[in-house]
Amino acid sequence: MNEEQKKRHQSEMELFQNVVNQQRYDKNKFYSLHKPFTKCIAKGKPHKQYEFGNKVGLITTGEKGKKIITAIKAFLENPFDGHTIEPLLNQMETNNLKLPKELVYDRGGKGRSEIKGVKITIPGKAKANETRYRKQQKRKKCRARAGIEPLIGHLKTDFRMDQNYLSGAKGIQINALMSATAWNMKKMMEKLKQEFLYFIFRPFLQQNFYYIAA
Repeated sequence: MNEEQKKRHQSEMELFQNVVNQQRYDKNKFYSLHKPFTKCIAKGKPHKQYEFGNKVGLITTGEKGKKIITAIKAFLENPFDGHTIEPLLNQMETNNLKLPKELVYDRGGKGRSEIKGVKITIPGKAKANETRYRKQQKRKKCRARAGIEPLIGHLKTDFRMDQNYLSGAKGIQINALMSATAWNMKKMMEKLKQEFLYFIFRPFLQQNFYYIAA
């Protein structure tokens, strides 16, 4: 065997030995031999307390019905939900995208009210000095944020993000990126379809018809 094969064989033997020797309550346990980066993620839901896989964070635009994914990132480790925001903003900066002024997140994003000049808004008890208008605006934003849950469901079921069939640690990021690309292309095609139909039927829409009843 050459040097590279020896290193690979040694790492595989160490993995097998760790799997055999690990105990129930050990930290950083291995759950998959062919994908050792698989993590146990606590969901906190009665019907599904745990999931095995990797976390994927994403940022979408806030426009109703036309949510475009501007950043998506898969995480090898199992970070706290609030710690996934900054890497996503860094990805937007790397892609020369303008950072949003405000980011609406769920209750898992507690801890920081501002990251890179972006205001972080999470649901919570209203402050005593907030006006009624501000309370309504915050409630409206948090309700609109719930619209991202069906989007995640579509990415899993319709765009194959539920199961990663690519090998290697980079495969989870490639799989997530391909799912987000397919979603954005679908939204783009819907927009082009609307513009095409409007271009075709515009002469008929501009005409004025008058009917006389005798």
